[in-house]
Amino acid sequence: MNLYAIPPSAPFLDTLAAGLLARLPSGDPESLARATLLLPTRRAARGLREAFLRAAEGRALLLPRMRALAGLSTEEADELALPDLLDLPPAVAPLTRQAVLASMAQRIPRRHGGPATPEQAWLLAGELARLFDEIALEERDLEMLEHAAAEEFAEAWLARLDGLVPDRHAAHWQITTAVLRAAAQDWTRWLTERGLLDIGVRRVKALAAQAAAWRDAPPEHLTIAAGIGAGGTIPAAAELLRVLASAPKGAVVLQGLPEPMVAALWDAVRQAPTHPLAGQARLLAAMGAVPGDLRPWHDPAPAGAPADRSVLLGRALHPAEGLPSWTDRDRPRWEAALAGVTRLVAADAQQEAAAIALLLRESIETPGERAALITPDRDLARRVSAELARHGITADDSAGEPLAETPAAAFLRLVGRMVAEGFAPVPLLAVLKHPLCAGGMERTEWVVAARRLERAALRGPRPAAGLAGLRASVAAVKGDALAQVAALLDALELALDGFAELPDAPARPPADLLRAHTETAEALAATPEMPGGLRLYAGEEGEPLARHLHDLTEALPNLPPIAPADWPDLFEAALAGPVAPSLRATRGRGDAAHPRIAILGLLEARLQSFDRVVLGALEETAWPQATDPGPWMSRPMRAAFGLPEPEARIGRVAADFLFAAASAPQAVFSSAARRGGSPTVPARWLVRLDTFLAGQEKLALPASPAAAWAAALDAPDVVAPCLRPAPAPPPALRPRRLTVSDAALLIADPYAFYAKRVLRLNPLKDLEEEVGAIDYGMLVHAAMAGFLRAIGTGWPGPVAAQEAWARASEAALDAYRDRPGILAFWTPRLANIGAFVLEEEAALRSAGALRACLVEMKGSAQLCLRGGDIEIEARADRLDQLPDGGWRVVDYKTGTVPRAKDLAAGGAPQLPIEAWLLEEGAFPGSEGGTVTDLLYWRLTGGEQAGEVKALGAAAEDGTPFAALARDRLVELAERWLLGAAPFASRPHPARSAAGGDFDHLARIEEWSAGTPETGGG
Repeated sequence: MNLYAIPPSAPFLDTLAAGLLARLPSGDPESLARATLLLPTRRAARGLREAFLRAAEGRALLLPRMRALAGLSTEEADELALPDLLDLPPAVAPLTRQAVLASMAQRIPRRHGGPATPEQAWLLAGELARLFDEIALEERDLEMLEHAAAEEFAEAWLARLDGLVPDRHAAHWQITTAVLRAAAQDWTRWLTERGLLDIGVRRVKALAAQAAAWRDAPPEHLTIAAGIGAGGTIPAAAELLRVLASAPKGAVVLQGLPEPMVAALWDAVRQAPTHPLAGQARLLAAMGAVPGDLRPWHDPAPAGAPADRSVLLGRALHPAEGLPSWTDRDRPRWEAALAGVTRLVAADAQQEAAAIALLLRESIETPGERAALITPDRDLARRVSAELARHGITADDSAGEPLAETPAAAFLRLVGRMVAEGFAPVPLLAVLKHPLCAGGMERTEWVVAARRLERAALRGPRPAAGLAGLRASVAAVKGDALAQVAALLDALELALDGFAELPDAPARPPADLLRAHTETAEALAATPEMPGGLRLYAGEEGEPLARHLHDLTEALPNLPPIAPADWPDLFEAALAGPVAPSLRATRGRGDAAHPRIAILGLLEARLQSFDRVVLGALEETAWPQATDPGPWMSRPMRAAFGLPEPEARIGRVAADFLFAAASAPQAVFSSAARRGGSPTVPARWLVRLDTFLAGQEKLALPASPAAAWAAALDAPDVVAPCLRPAPAPPPALRPRRLTVSDAALLIADPYAFYAKRVLRLNPLKDLEEEVGAIDYGMLVHAAMAGFLRAIGTGWPGPVAAQEAWARASEAALDAYRDRPGILAFWTPRLANIGAFVLEEEAALRSAGALRACLVEMKGSAQLCLRGGDIEIEARADRLDQLPDGGWRVVDYKTGTVPRAKDLAAGGAPQLPIEAWLLEEGAFPGSEGGTVTDLLYWRLTGGEQAGEVKALGAAAEDGTPFAALARDRLVELAERWLLGAAPFASRPHPARSAAGGDFDHLARIEEWSAGTPETGGG
């Protein structure tokens, strides 16, 4: 049997190329071209081409045929890439299979675990398809599988299913098995009626047929299967390799063992599914071979890592039967084996990515050196790619990116979410501001219109649902902005024809929803120069999306009608899974990927060789991932049925770890102490390696300095704390007008006053903000003003007063008809407030009519000072002149009410300033007078609908509040408006400006914990 091995410490593909060239006659260049090489992945085939070029040392070569032998494990779904596919029926399309199985899953009763939504049915169908594939690929009766019809094969494994769930198993497993049997029978019947084969069945039939063909007629020219089986393979592929190894001109080249093993240890490895060599042990057993049958492929092999490194890793990963070798002490040997190995422990995922990027960046400083990050963690891969861009390096991320996360697919998903959520501000703006969205307009015009729509209608409480709600919310837009916003809404409505809403009923076919969805997205992507379809599906990432949508269009007619409201979830589930080629090499830069830097997934990294490899995210649940037997069979059921243990996946990724770490001259084992905000557990292989080394006279993996590099990358040489901002513009640039609210702001936070009145900055409202105190206050003030104007100074009686309040509250609510949240909250509360107000007004006017009741009055007065005049303005909620001639000043509050000591201390200046203005005759109709009382009415509409808090007209020391207000106004004006005092941020620790709208500009978080010094600005 022609079985060969390449040492784990040697670069596999370089050794394979060198050995093949050495075996062929040097004078016959065509002999190499006649050879055929079967490899586990297409990337390995590309890597072998590069290895041949290096081995040829500049000589011209006619390269052999190199093909990826797919179908080697349940993780791969490519078609078999061999020339002899025979006359087999075609395989069902993957998406069509999932749609048909999803329709079958929807018929499962809910009480038997059936799916609740079409999305769940789609996901359950994916698990069912994987199980069917696994059953076919793991079938050990190859003769039956080769010759039996598909329905006969299905009946054979269904017969094994009957005795799978004895009475001792839980009842739900018995129900699950019954459901599985029914689904398998329906699926087999569906395939037979259409003359199709299931994907897994066709793959193993092709493998079995190729093996039979080689048995009858062995290959005429050299045919080599290389690098297959390190992580295990399926029985049909194992038989194919056995036949090839037995052929005169066939050969199988495997990755070698770290060191020879005794038979007992080798048997233990074969029985341990999580061991990195378990797959290879099972493959050799299936081929009827033992490790002693492996011969060296090429001697000497090209130089790689220290030979003892693979021995060190192999011993550290021994099963329990191999642990006696841990007692052998040989510190010098293992120190030499650790040459080039380092351990990187980062604080979190971002620091890990920055450190890895620096390691890769360091590698290209050495001419010709190649480096790669190998990781199953796609988040880490994306982070490292972004960090490399910081250093001007575009990495070759061969694993690509999930199709659903490409810009075009994300745009499609956002369109669905926008409609499903009734054009709520956040999903609506996510669509309108997406780079692909133009709605048939020029992109710049579209963006300007979207921003104006945002400011006019989408900031603040959420508008009413639907396009009608949007149009109602922009009614107040004026001038040119109205025309732009109207054009945008017209284009949006036109694009959404047939897809403007996704109600719960009536049901619609998913294929119709997909067509309407894609037509809407294409219409929104259009510009005057280019149709939407060309923009949406342009480039490398658009092509796989277009193909996937085409396949989905053919698959979805197999699904029954669904509630349109369920469509976005089903669509997102249907996009999950496929991978698009990564465009980080070209997106936004125009330069190609660096030829010596790569970011690889585990499958892409198999057989690849680099001068430095970083094995990233070496943590439990990441590498290796957690094992799950799936929803259809428990672990005992899988074992009884003949399926491999779920832990076999750990063995495959353990082999990836072992061979990648053993062959690279420099290997970095990387992990993060925290990932996703949670502590991590190092991968079990690192724990075993640390334990083994600790027993070798306290050896340990050398620490990589890269984490310290990453921490120092953004650390300044000298930490200079940010000073408290205190801008001091010249008096000529300071305002000469002060409102009551400005006075409160200036007292609490001069810097906020500076930002608002000197820089004239106004904060934007939040998107979908909660209905806040300002909205409440405006509504209550409007209702009170309308009511008091209606009843005048007298008392019209309870019935007329009740009617007046009803009219006033209704008019106040009319302004918020496009804000359903406000209406729902305040309609009952205004009714409660009305009862309180009617009682208070009746008691106030019981002794006679008021002399005056001034509502929402604006007043102003001049402060004549040496440096100039300052105008003081206020808008009083209510000014009442009592029958005795005295005045009371009333302010409505929906929140916290200030205390009398707050007024005396100057922290709540509103009512005192209004009292001073009234006594100055600043309010029309007041003609000056004496203020006898200051009152707060707290109006909440809750259990206690209202409360009156009277503060009197003077402080505890007898000083009138009006006089205090004037003195403080003079002080404020002379210091900040007429003087040169700096506008310091929050000079009083106990006071803060309401809302804190300008705290981010003041950078409070940066200086508040540091020195109290202030700086200019």
